[in-house]
Order: sequence, then structure tokens, then C-alpha cells
Amino acid sequence: MRIVLGFIGIILSFLLIIYRVPVKHFFGQIRWAEEKFGAGGTYSVMILAALFMFIFSLMYMTNSFDLIFGGIGVNFFETVK
Repeated sequence: MRIVLGFIGIILSFLLIIYRVPVKHFFGQIRWAEEKFGAGGTYSVMILAALFMFIFSLMYMTNSFDLIFGGIGVNFFETVK
């Protein structure tokens, strides 16, 4: 299941990079991104989001996400049982 979810995340990250113009037209501009990054800031944020999605999907797929961030999630969600 990990591998399937990892591939889905990787595919979605590639699709976000490929179709970033239609996504921007659908959702509109991100005001804070345009102010912080200048003209084209919305596209920059989408590319950064796709890059992080790719990296975290690859980490989840290879089980290195749990090795690096596993202690944080276990300590936080252990009390929610």
C-alpha cells in the first residue's frame, strides 16, 4: 500500500508541475505569494509544493519518512487514542 500511495503522490506532483497554468486559472492568484515572491509567485509556490510532495512521497514509499519523522508523529498522536 505504501508503494501505491507513494506513486500516486509522485504522479500528482508531476501533474501539478505540468498543469500549473490551468490550476492557477482555476484557483486564482495567491496574494501572499505574489507579494513575497513578486510577479509569478503563485507559480513558484506551486512548484515548491510539487517538489515537497515529490520528496515526501518518495520518503513515504521507501519508509524513510517514518525513520526521520516517526518519533514526532508518535509522540503527538499517542495521546489522541
